Amino acid sequence: MERKEYNELLKFSIEVILQIFIKINKKLDELNNNGENSAVEILENEVIPKYEKLLKGLKAEIIEDNQEITIDSEKVQNINKYISDIMKENNLTEEFINSQIKIRENLKNNSGAEVVKKLFEYEIKQMKNTKYNLLNKINLVLEREERLNTKLKNAIQEEEQIEYIYKLQPVREKYRVLEEKILKVQKNIDDINKRLNSQWSYEIYGTISKDKMLNTYNQTMKK
Repeated sequence: MERKEYNELLKFSIEVILQIFIKINKKLDELNNNGENSAVEILENEVIPKYEKLLKGLKAEIIEDNQEITIDSEKVQNINKYISDIMKENNLTEEFINSQIKIRENLKNNSGAEVVKKLFEYEIKQMKNTKYNLLNKINLVLEREERLNTKLKNAIQEEEQIEYIYKLQPVREKYRVLEEKILKVQKNIDDINKRLNSQWSYEIYGTISKDKMLNTYNQTMKK
């Protein structure tokens, strides 16, 4: 098999996996809307990683123009069989996959994938700004707590000690609240970074035009 033919097989196989991710993404939305948390966990922890690994492996196999690599015929057979089985299990036809590849190529750099990727990047930037502001606030709280602790240690009278203990309580509560907010923001940053790194989370929108994706997003934001 020639390099071009092998790359075409890989491109076809990648599209099959992206179509599986489209199905998975829709299923996740459905399960989340119904509050079926255990089913969501199974998809996220057992199903998605398997296809992510496969997608990454297929992309890594693509041969660049300047590469000289001998193509293993057994590997080609294994890819063909594995992808064929996945297509049968998910009722995907060769004609449909080829049609999606054509749409994806025609919309390259002008599809919903670019919109979603930029949205992810924007959300991360905003959340990092939020985290920075929260960290500044928590530093001020820590400074306030340190001053009160110093005054408490230096207090001689019991009445004075009680006063500083009383003043410390809301300061520590404020620290706890800010800490929880920072952890939540960091989790959101980590989650979106993971989606960005997975690539499929935005690549699944590569067969939708940018205008249609933006219109859908704007309609969703109005609700």
